[in-house]
Amino acid sequence: MKNSFRYLLILLIIVIPIFFTINYFLKVKLDSIMDNKHQALASSINSLIEQSIEDKSKATLNIALAISEFASKNTLFTQRDNKKFEVLKNISSEIKNNSNFKHLWIHIVDKNGVSRYRTWTEKVGDNVLSKRKELIDLIKNPKITNIISVGIFDITFKSIIPVYEEGEFQGFIETITKFNSIADKFQDKGVDFLLLVDKKYKDQIKKPFTKKFVKEYYVANIDAKDSALEIMDKNLDTLLNIKNYTINNDKFITLFKLYDFKKEHMAYIFTLQNYDKVFSKEVNNLENFIKIIGYLLILIIIAIFTIFYYFNKAKYTKKLEEEVNLRTKEIEQLNRRYKQIFDGSKVMKILVDPITKKIYDANKSTLNFYGYTKEQITSFTTLDFNANRTDADDFIFEKILKNEEYRFVIKHKLSNEEIKDIEIHASLVNIGDKEYIYCILRDITKDLKLQNEYEEKQKLFYQQAKMASMGEMLENIAHQWRQPLSTITTAASGMKVQKEFGILDDKFFNDSIDTIVKSSNFLSQTIEDFRNFFKRSNAKETFTLEEAVEDLLKIISIKLKTNNIDFNLINDNSYKIRGYKNEFIQVFLNFINNSIDAFTLLDAEKKIILVESTITSNAILITFQDSAGGIGKDTIEKVFEPYFTTKYKSQGTGIGLYMSEEIITKHFKGKLNVKNSNFTWNSKEYFGAKFIIELPLN
Repeated sequence: MKNSFRYLLILLIIVIPIFFTINYFLKVKLDSIMDNKHQALASSINSLIEQSIEDKSKATLNIALAISEFASKNTLFTQRDNKKFEVLKNISSEIKNNSNFKHLWIHIVDKNGVSRYRTWTEKVGDNVLSKRKELIDLIKNPKITNIISVGIFDITFKSIIPVYEEGEFQGFIETITKFNSIADKFQDKGVDFLLLVDKKYKDQIKKPFTKKFVKEYYVANIDAKDSALEIMDKNLDTLLNIKNYTINNDKFITLFKLYDFKKEHMAYIFTLQNYDKVFSKEVNNLENFIKIIGYLLILIIIAIFTIFYYFNKAKYTKKLEEEVNLRTKEIEQLNRRYKQIFDGSKVMKILVDPITKKIYDANKSTLNFYGYTKEQITSFTTLDFNANRTDADDFIFEKILKNEEYRFVIKHKLSNEEIKDIEIHASLVNIGDKEYIYCILRDITKDLKLQNEYEEKQKLFYQQAKMASMGEMLENIAHQWRQPLSTITTAASGMKVQKEFGILDDKFFNDSIDTIVKSSNFLSQTIEDFRNFFKRSNAKETFTLEEAVEDLLKIISIKLKTNNIDFNLINDNSYKIRGYKNEFIQVFLNFINNSIDAFTLLDAEKKIILVESTITSNAILITFQDSAGGIGKDTIEKVFEPYFTTKYKSQGTGIGLYMSEEIITKHFKGKLNVKNSNFTWNSKEYFGAKFIIELPLN
């Protein structure tokens, strides 16, 4: 009884302090976890604000660049045509009506700092340099400028683009946008957004756009909620000095500070969210988790003391002996099972001592394959079987021991001196208290032989494809050269005839020589274009679809013109493709040659080839479509098979489309499919084959 009371007292003395200590440290941990979550959310919000400002700034700049190009082309500064100025007003209205730029203004300032046009007022002719100090330096050194600044109306994004006419600087196009689209973006996510302009600008904002202030701080976003303004008004001094976030009136509040182009403080951006809505579930889960941990620890301590108490009280000697005997029998059973699995397997297996490299054990399949007894094979090291001993053998062992390499292929010599290619899968295992290398071996001699035969066939096939491609290129060269050669012949014959009749004058002679030189230069350029196409590069390059099509047309344009084929490219993106550009062009050459062959069998009034590209969430899709009537239903499934052709044997080899698929799938990691499809071009519907190339965006 006394011993039981003593154990209980010791248990209470230990458990109570442990309970309060654990509770304290878990509470500290909870606060730390929640602070990390608060910091992470505040950082995420500030990153989103920063990204949104950058996106809005870039979008404003893009609009300004487009308008400056319009101004330059239409000589707005030198001609000052009011009708053209009205076009700018219409552009501003269209952007407001069809985008999230609900507040967009355009301002034209000439090289003297005089305002020539404003979309928001009819006032012109005033010099703005006294109010717009940044324009003074820009007039001296014109350059594209993107800033956020405070004016007499509001805080705005300003993109200022210098405009040149006939190489002479004329002035600036300035686009002005507001922060409201950014505020709307956060409001749509249930986050209150508040933009306060620093109080030092209060006197400068003479005509406030929103007419709202919190004390001396101007509220820049139109739809600022009254509840947010009330919190700001009551706690403004405190909130202006928070580092990243604070919790006030059950609101999770973050602060982002905005600076102007001189790195001077300009405005404050606050976001407000209901704290319970964002964090209540996580807080409850963490508190419940901490309670469960605390209870479990107490139970574990009680259980430990209980076991300790009864262990000292009870006599388990006999039971422990029975347990030892039982475990011994289990180990013996495991050893027998290991022998059954190891020796009974038809797969070749060996165990190797990693230190001595000697074979510790080998199963019957291994003995039968190598032609040795177990006594013989366990006297060898693994290196004794290697047909080609190299320094790499030790390196392989190092790899295995570091768990860096688990598969390799080695040539092994059997007892009959026959050489076999052996694939080995190796890993470390523990048997008892010793570590061994466990190896599974497989004879892959026949597999490698078949693979080598396949590779030889592939080389032959690629050679045939190369020769076929060479023939097509020679045909294209003939098309490219036919017209300039005819021109040279005509010019030379004309000079010869006039010379014989004594009527050759200097003008005709010079004109004829110029024609011959021009045609000769064309022939020379044609040679260079084809030489560049055949030039083989081992390095991949980055190119756009337009660049590939441009090089393609240098090779095939005359042939297209000769066959009266209208080639068109529709590409609204500038996505870069990485790979071998000449192989990519070869794919389209194969498509075009097939289309030309198909057009020869079709009496079509209009021959169209249309190439389009679009981007999805994870791929770029490039389609090639012709109006040549499509591919037969019984052959469309076979067009990518090697040596399959619907042409006469003298006209086709059946390897063009097969090679196209090989290039797209293996060299560009993409997909190539074909189907028959209708399409519309210039308000007229056509039907033909449609090849679809899908390339991964990464």
